[in-house]
Amino acid sequence: MKKTPITIITGALGSGKTTFVNHILTADHGLKIGVIVNEFGDVGIDSDIILASEEDLIELKNGCVCCTARGDLIKASKELLATGKVDYLLVETSGLSEVKPAIVAFDEPELLEKTELDSIICVIDAENYFENLHRSRTALEQLQCADIVLLNKVDLAGSEKVTEVKQDLIKHIPNAQIIETVKGIADLKLLLGVGKFSAEKHAEWGKEDNNEHNHAEAEAIALTTGTVDPEKIQTFFDELPETIFRAKGIVCMKESEPGAKDELKIIFHKVGKRVEMEFGKPWKKDEKRETKIVLIGTDIDKKKLEEKLKNCS
Repeated sequence: MKKTPITIITGALGSGKTTFVNHILTADHGLKIGVIVNEFGDVGIDSDIILASEEDLIELKNGCVCCTARGDLIKASKELLATGKVDYLLVETSGLSEVKPAIVAFDEPELLEKTELDSIICVIDAENYFENLHRSRTALEQLQCADIVLLNKVDLAGSEKVTEVKQDLIKHIPNAQIIETVKGIADLKLLLGVGKFSAEKHAEWGKEDNNEHNHAEAEAIALTTGTVDPEKIQTFFDELPETIFRAKGIVCMKESEPGAKDELKIIFHKVGKRVEMEFGKPWKKDEKRETKIVLIGTDIDKKKLEEKLKNCS
């Protein structure tokens, strides 16, 4: 029986993992891809952002795969395989999740029989590479597990910074393939079905594996409101406190109300001080039009931010 290949996509918060997943899902490769996305904590937004059909996407929101959600990862993988509709699996881990426990999860007997790990791809934000390494030891673990590094956002980092980052990457992972990208766009022939996963390293990780992982470095909260004024919501994003190092969500502008010309959701990303907005999926006819934002950081004053967001209407 032919085994279903699995690619695990990891990387720090805001590196561009979901953008890369969407690039894969919209590319012409002939694969029927199932997606499992792991959100940090019990709040999630990626199911609204990822361009997969509902039956091909499972979102894990009750913990990271290196802690409480590992059993859910096994269950979700089996569910997608049982549909008989997918011939490739993508697993996008949380930016705060270690990779090794997710890899070991696929040693479960039934999955071991039906699947095979193809590669571990680590998406790197070239502009914020050193800041991410400094902020979290998890970022280094993600990097050291990689078979392939997608050095993303090279256009924002500039050539001098990119050279500096590549030199440091080689120190940490001398044998990994490094591919430079903008907005996660790359030749998928170099990334899918490449068989780069190292079974030798896998064996060592299995010996080291444990369920202990400390997320004291961050917390996640979710905020919601109705339609918002474009200028006011931009000010809200610009004035987010520095303790929030990642934010993303769905923005419903007043122009996107039912009957308006603009019927597309607006996807919002904030990494460090950089704010980006882009069009996403169209609103469904029976879908509630609202703005949903997830904030990740430390010492977050949720009540104060809720009030500020409501004032954006």
